[in-house]
Amino acid sequence: MAEPGFAYSEAFLQWIWENLLFDLSDLQTISGQAVTILNPGKKNASDGPDFKQAIIEIEGLRWHGNIELHTKSSNWKSHGHHSDPNFDTVVLHVVADSSPVAIQTQNGSRPYTLNILPYLSDKLHVFLKNFEEHSPELPCTSGFHFISEEAFYQQIEQAHREYFEKKSDDFLSFFDPNLLPSKAWKQALIISIWDGLGIPHNREAMAATATELLKKWSGRDIKEGTALSLEIAGFANSDSELIWNNKSVRPANHPKQRIEQAVKLSSAILRQPFDHFLSADAIHLWEQWFPKMALSQTARFEILFGTVYLPALFVLGNLFASGTLKSASLSSWKNLRTPIPASLLKKFQPFNLQDKRYRKKLGSIHQLNSYCKASRCSECFVLKKAIQS
Repeated sequence: MAEPGFAYSEAFLQWIWENLLFDLSDLQTISGQAVTILNPGKKNASDGPDFKQAIIEIEGLRWHGNIELHTKSSNWKSHGHHSDPNFDTVVLHVVADSSPVAIQTQNGSRPYTLNILPYLSDKLHVFLKNFEEHSPELPCTSGFHFISEEAFYQQIEQAHREYFEKKSDDFLSFFDPNLLPSKAWKQALIISIWDGLGIPHNREAMAATATELLKKWSGRDIKEGTALSLEIAGFANSDSELIWNNKSVRPANHPKQRIEQAVKLSSAILRQPFDHFLSADAIHLWEQWFPKMALSQTARFEILFGTVYLPALFVLGNLFASGTLKSASLSSWKNLRTPIPASLLKKFQPFNLQDKRYRKKLGSIHQLNSYCKASRCSECFVLKKAIQS
């Protein structure tokens, strides 16, 4: 049975309407007219009603127009829609209100009001309740007896694509447009790697160290680069203003250890002829550098290959209009399988998925951080499929 009122965001109500996640079999306006939704409309990203170009039938009469949604009927007036001519085209006011009332537009018309609160499923209320209580687990892991693995991987693939775009944007944040493109790209790649090796507590300090190092070092002499880096970082003296967090840091992740690794990899990048990066074969340079620099290609470096190196090559392909390089880096990203620490993905365990591919898909991390933790549940295929099922 539906709970009285709708104590959740209007964004959730819009999502419910957009995906028709309610009982459509016997809809009626608050005045008792039968309603059939032929097209819920297209979500409006600008000013005006929430959905445009909707098609509905009321008592057999077809209406084409716009839809406005509110969690309470009174929001129509409190939001100023009653005096705004942009809302004269509204043909249906959709609410989720325990006490709905009729409304009027600026031109005097009275759009029908549909209260969908009685038509919301118990499963949807269970999810919304878990979401509101901020359960330590994912809200969609409680109350649903079925989670579609197809929908889960559809969502993970979307998150995987978005993550690549995000990491490409992150790379550009280190790109200095005042330098020659070749130099700016190499420096951005190096700083991005140092930044990544500083995860989770020392990213800023690592990136700052790399930035200063590149002003003083050619990349030829690794011992010189290491000494300069340790001096810049303040580990060889006490003059540095950089702040390092060594609390609970494992030996393999200690800043000194990471600096030594970063210097070796930076040297390989600086010494590599730039035109080698413009070929699709540049993807394989990463794995070639490690034996030359006596570096172990650990899980951290495998993750950096995906989150730093491939996006960097994609950006380079954009800079030099190389469709081949862009395609190669994007294809490599799509097929990338990277071991992710189980501790980062433990919130997916209650799904009991038979297919464990998500454990090696970097999009899984983006899903948790940018969808689950950010409470973007209303945009997720998993929840929609679970409610529909």
